Amino acid sequence: MVATVRSVLTSILMPALAVSLAASACTSSVLGADRSGNQLVVALAEAPDALDPTTSSTFVSRIVYANMCEKLYDVDANLNIVPQLATALPQISPDGRTYTIRLRPGIRFNDGTALDANAVKITLHRYTTFKESNRAAELGPLVSVEVVDPLTVRLHLSKPFAPFTSILADRSGMILSPAQLRKLGDNFAKHPVCVGPFAFASRPSADEINLVRSTFYYDRDQVHLDGVQFKAVPNDNVRVADMRAGDVDAVDRVAPQDVEAVEHDPDTTEISRTSLGYQGIDLNVGNAHGALNNSGPVDNPFSQHPELRQAFELSLDRNVINKIIFDGQYVPDCTPIPTNSPWATHTTCSGRDIAKAKALVARSGVTTPITVPLVVQAAPLPEQLGAIIQAMAKDAGFDVQVQPTEFTTALKRAQGGKFTMFQVGWSGRLDPDQNIFSFYAPHSGLNYTGSDDTDINALLTAARTSTDQQARKGIYRQLADKLNKERSIIYLYHPEVVLGLRRSVTGVQYFGDGLIRLKTAQLDSGA
Repeated sequence: MVATVRSVLTSILMPALAVSLAASACTSSVLGADRSGNQLVVALAEAPDALDPTTSSTFVSRIVYANMCEKLYDVDANLNIVPQLATALPQISPDGRTYTIRLRPGIRFNDGTALDANAVKITLHRYTTFKESNRAAELGPLVSVEVVDPLTVRLHLSKPFAPFTSILADRSGMILSPAQLRKLGDNFAKHPVCVGPFAFASRPSADEINLVRSTFYYDRDQVHLDGVQFKAVPNDNVRVADMRAGDVDAVDRVAPQDVEAVEHDPDTTEISRTSLGYQGIDLNVGNAHGALNNSGPVDNPFSQHPELRQAFELSLDRNVINKIIFDGQYVPDCTPIPTNSPWATHTTCSGRDIAKAKALVARSGVTTPITVPLVVQAAPLPEQLGAIIQAMAKDAGFDVQVQPTEFTTALKRAQGGKFTMFQVGWSGRLDPDQNIFSFYAPHSGLNYTGSDDTDINALLTAARTSTDQQARKGIYRQLADKLNKERSIIYLYHPEVVLGLRRSVTGVQYFGDGLIRLKTAQLDSGA
């Protein structure tokens, strides 16, 4: 059966691969033409969405933030949570409902104003009350922020919330300049101001972001670069070709088929880490009015006939997808928790079973072929993944119509419920709650599928309120089973994230969260 699938897929994918290879051989985006001598250029796989931590939801925005918007907490090379803007991990009350955080003294935002407890209160209030906030669901139990003194805040929760510290080590822990919020209000993304080694300078287009070394950064003696330029280059081959040509210094997420070329080039190298994230397919099962609103009936076969969701999954072979698209370098899986995580559920995934898939299609009573549009990012690798999904699903009676779409446009469509299927993923977080909750919780801006299952919601709540780690592990095992039965998201694999670098670049920090940290980076002009 695998041989048959391979032959079908080869005929579909070879034209796309030929186009990609031709692009890499003949095209360079010449990103570095306008940069200064001590400015590092990073080629991103997508264009970030609006640069406001309140509303943003893309992985690439987190890469930019890692260099301009520090958080109360961060992670180290071993993915342990460590203080960043705070002086120590929070003091947690015995009932788990109060977190006391002391801030580092002498910290200034990149506009020169002081970071204090009131700035934390203003920022967290914005995160929890702004209408379009994507942080509100993450911070759900937070009910108030008390300013104890100029450098101390006390966060009051309505109930114990196990993942809270890890959430403050991500966008919800980024503190925004109150002065800039007052100045720009809802337009904060046009010129965001945080604390960081680099300050926002400009965004001439959606595809380019320029940062400059901050004059106010508390640890500026560790910063060596004059600036950083981020450029979106969706074509995997072109990103690597630009780096090998010397036009860019770092490449976000080197594709599996390009790793060998990077390793064998004397001028380039790579750093590889197992990702905390996943990739999958979101199915619109109830997003009728937008993710932030109530779920409702949706006019598509997956919403109206749940057995078709199972049939579609049974038409896919995760192992073959990994071998053909990713050279066997990724980890096929059917849960949102990585297999190397201490929270791994060790769930047995269903294999490809066309006979059973066809029986489920017949049971649904829907006439075949069943037309199902699939939105994918407009880039070679996602389009190739779309093609393999199309070929596999056809055997079960599905007519998958692959719709390549610019990434931020696709996200907006998905949040608004204007899709049937969307191939998308998540960059991953330390605590499993952050890989699951916001994608299933009602009224969450990331619940693109419109899922609203009573049992899933109850388990999600139980997992975040339990303070017993073993009990939480048991809950996540139950959740994995429930998610696999509901199938509003069909999980496919966990990626290996690979950072490409010119050998002239040193001092870059790259951990399992996939963020490119450039605080201590240097460019050796003589290399």
